[in-house]
Amino acid sequence: MSSKKSTPKTGLAQRWALLKPYLVVHRGPILWGWAFVVISTALDQVNPWMIKVILDSLGAGEGLRPVAIALAVILAVTAVSGVLLFYQRLWVIRASREMEYSLRRDLFSALMAQPKAFFDKQNTGDLMSRATNDLDRIRDMVGPVILHLARMGCLLIFTAVAVALLSPKLLLTGLLPALVMPVLANFFLIRMYSHFGKIQKSLSTLNGFVQDTLSGIQVVKGFGRSAPFEEKFSAASASLRDSSLQIARFNAGVWPLIGVLGVIGIVLSAWLGGRMVIQGEITLGTLSAAILYLLRLQFPLIGLGWVASMIQRGNVSVDRLLQLKSEFIIPYALVPRDGTEAEPPPAPPADFRSLEARGLDFHYAGGPKVLDDISFTLKPGETLGIVGATGSGKTTLAHLLCGLYPPADPESLQLNGQPRNQVPDEVWRSHFSYAPQDGFLFSTTIRENILFGGDERPPLTAEQAAEWSGLARDLPQFPNGYASMLGEKGINLSGGQRQRVGLSRALLSPAPVLCLDDTLSALDAETEEFVLEHLRKLFRERCLVIVAHRYSAVMHCNRILYLDNGRIVEQGTHEELLRLRGHYAGIWEKQRLSESLERA
Repeated sequence: MSSKKSTPKTGLAQRWALLKPYLVVHRGPILWGWAFVVISTALDQVNPWMIKVILDSLGAGEGLRPVAIALAVILAVTAVSGVLLFYQRLWVIRASREMEYSLRRDLFSALMAQPKAFFDKQNTGDLMSRATNDLDRIRDMVGPVILHLARMGCLLIFTAVAVALLSPKLLLTGLLPALVMPVLANFFLIRMYSHFGKIQKSLSTLNGFVQDTLSGIQVVKGFGRSAPFEEKFSAASASLRDSSLQIARFNAGVWPLIGVLGVIGIVLSAWLGGRMVIQGEITLGTLSAAILYLLRLQFPLIGLGWVASMIQRGNVSVDRLLQLKSEFIIPYALVPRDGTEAEPPPAPPADFRSLEARGLDFHYAGGPKVLDDISFTLKPGETLGIVGATGSGKTTLAHLLCGLYPPADPESLQLNGQPRNQVPDEVWRSHFSYAPQDGFLFSTTIRENILFGGDERPPLTAEQAAEWSGLARDLPQFPNGYASMLGEKGINLSGGQRQRVGLSRALLSPAPVLCLDDTLSALDAETEEFVLEHLRKLFRERCLVIVAHRYSAVMHCNRILYLDNGRIVEQGTHEELLRLRGHYAGIWEKQRLSESLERA
């Protein structure tokens, strides 16, 4: 339930390589925003100078005309600067939002391109955290942080020039404490990276725990384990709280320290400037303007702590995204794509001529063989049954046939005479419609869940598919018929109803091969026979692969494979296997006897 992954620190070049394509796409608004930052910051330097003009004019007895002109300039400059401030924020923040949207869309596309083996090793809550919270941090780093850094840099340069024109001595005195900033900034950035790494990891752990708990809430409540789960949630929340409090305490010390350094510079400038006014070296207006300029540096200096924290948050998030990208099984370049690109049209029903396994082997990463030397041939109109004890490799074989996992040797699995590695994943999977035992149902209507399998095409409609799967029999139980809303994962349906919704979805698919992975296990014998009868009629010209524990589901298949420890130990028709009087025949007799006792 918790994420075991650390966040390795990457270099600036790697981070830049990830963000550069997105920054380039949105460089127009960002550059316009920066241009307005430069102009508005330059205009802001006019006001303190006008204060100097006012004070010097009054001190020299020049009358109110210079004062009125200076006040008019202040009003005009403030108005123009306000308009520029609005647009610079609008453009840069909008660009950061657009970049976040593009990056999130491309990351989702990258996740959709990964095979099932990738998700077998991932925590769903951790993936959700990286696709949401981490991208939020990257957006903040690209938007508000870049804007603030640009404004702070311009302000430092323009203010330094303005104060230098007034008095070089006051400039050196006012900025003297700021020389300590680089040392402090380096120390703060190193510490912040470590703290924010802990926060993001704690957040991923908490997200994963909550997602697992809510997904399995029926099990939690059924076993009366609410209290222990609340304790675990409190512990995960406490870890996140403690990490966040560390950052809060850190920031609480950083920001005041930076502010104190700025105030020290102003105090020293006021002390030195006062002596210079008394000695007649500068005017009171010059001193007032210099202090106003130095006061304007207080906000960016105090905000330096916030900027540093946001940069390190963003760096941690970029590193976590790079780490996820490095774990992709199918390499996927995160580069911006044109959002106006039309979706490719759905592939037409694929031409199917044969499916052949030749000594098919398979093992999961780091594990022993799950399938060993599997061989058979399936042609249009044929049906294949796969049976065996629990853990014998039946579901794994179904996954390989449907293209969810690659075989150890691509030549050992061929579609229409082509090896697995020569057929693109999407083309291979378009030949198969897969109905697992515990199919996932979305939180939408029954009809929408069925239509997930494909578009309706006369005479096959969602209602017809539901009729063939036996789901229509239960329709009176639903208040709004096919428009009835389902809870998460179909929680308001029985096990058999969920299976039949999944089966209806599979029947609606135009794929030439239908693979049922123990999809009929929750049905009673009468409903199972009803469904199988319709499947035999529907798939006369197509192929049917049935994985089952109840042998009554496969007894009419053209060929039945009996697996034991990943190997085919018996194969043939139902009658041929009974004549062998081996494993299949023994279990068949036991199941017949059990059914007879139940009917009695």
